[in-house]
Amino acid sequence: MYASPVPQILPRFDFKVAFAAAQDIGRVRQISEDVQRCVPETGVFIVADGMGGQAGGKEAAGIAVDAVEKSFRSERTQAMLEAYATDPSLDRRRDVLGRLRRAVDHAHEAVQAAAAAKPELAGMGTTLDIVALLRDKAFIAHVGDGRVYLARAQATLQLTQDHTDFALKKAHGKIRAAARANASARLSSAVGAAQAPKPDLLCIEVGRGDRVLVCSDGVHGQLSGEAQLSEILRVGDATQAANALVDAVRKPGRDNATSVVLDIGDPFVKRPAKDRGLSMSDLAAVQRSALLNGLSDAAVLYMLSAAVELEVEIGSTVAQAVANDLAAYVVIEGLLELPNGRSVSDGALLFPESLIGASVDRLPVVKQAARLLRIRRDDFGELCEADPSLGLQLYRRLAEHL
Repeated sequence: MYASPVPQILPRFDFKVAFAAAQDIGRVRQISEDVQRCVPETGVFIVADGMGGQAGGKEAAGIAVDAVEKSFRSERTQAMLEAYATDPSLDRRRDVLGRLRRAVDHAHEAVQAAAAAKPELAGMGTTLDIVALLRDKAFIAHVGDGRVYLARAQATLQLTQDHTDFALKKAHGKIRAAARANASARLSSAVGAAQAPKPDLLCIEVGRGDRVLVCSDGVHGQLSGEAQLSEILRVGDATQAANALVDAVRKPGRDNATSVVLDIGDPFVKRPAKDRGLSMSDLAAVQRSALLNGLSDAAVLYMLSAAVELEVEIGSTVAQAVANDLAAYVVIEGLLELPNGRSVSDGALLFPESLIGASVDRLPVVKQAARLLRIRRDDFGELCEADPSLGLQLYRRLAEHL
């Protein structure tokens, strides 16, 4: 157990942070192949899960975590983080995401080099989740089937999408959205695998009272579902929550379990209001969407507390089934082509039917690099339940739009 129960000041982050990590080997495995690392002096928190059943899983996880920490301590990365902290422009935000991608590359190269040097380690690999706290943002890089969650007063958001064959087929509509994965779902991407991983990169605004969880699949995979995880994650302080999550899966004990919990505390840096949240042009695009058009600024910001911002490359399809749920999207910028051949851009609402549980067969394609806000059905439902009056307005808008 590693914890800082007293909130700390992290460099270049606007809020004090308390954090804790807990691990359990389980009842089946002889060793733990999970490795976690909390590095508050760089604002980085890491969880890696060595590939179960593969030679050197623990070694792969340790090598990957070491490589990520080394990458973030480098002068180049530190300079880039400082540049964003000084001037948080969109270009510099993309630079930070680029450094996360490079940290994953470093981890992949280090694991492959170690495997090449020792034949007994051939085939080793690991999942990897990185959370870097900077200004009022959590920057996230994700490979594999570990997960990152964000717990807020209104909802608990699963931020990452599992990199498994099952999840990939579901995202591309090859498996029905309601289908559930079994315990043997095979990883489609891993650090150290033959094919270099393409990490998912996310940026989400955080604030006082938010709680971030980084965990291995030995935690989320042994719980009954998101509702149970959300309930346990809200227990006590960071230390109590981290322990409670591991304690909840100690009895089944089918896998190593690791949880790292970050509590975002009081702000100690005052920023101008314009430095927080979406830019004015981004907010204007969001408010043009069929779901949010005409709502008050307060109502829009309330709804956006359940949204995750994504950057999607040209040629990519936008998945409807993600993070174990159906999702709708609002286009902030970019150009997408719908299955009917129509092009849409800023302010467009994608997959509105997701919010009432209906799936579609064909997916839109990104024609110009896009930024999207993703809202999962369960998170949307939680917000509407917490504010029934607003919820009624939103469901009426959905009905009219559909």
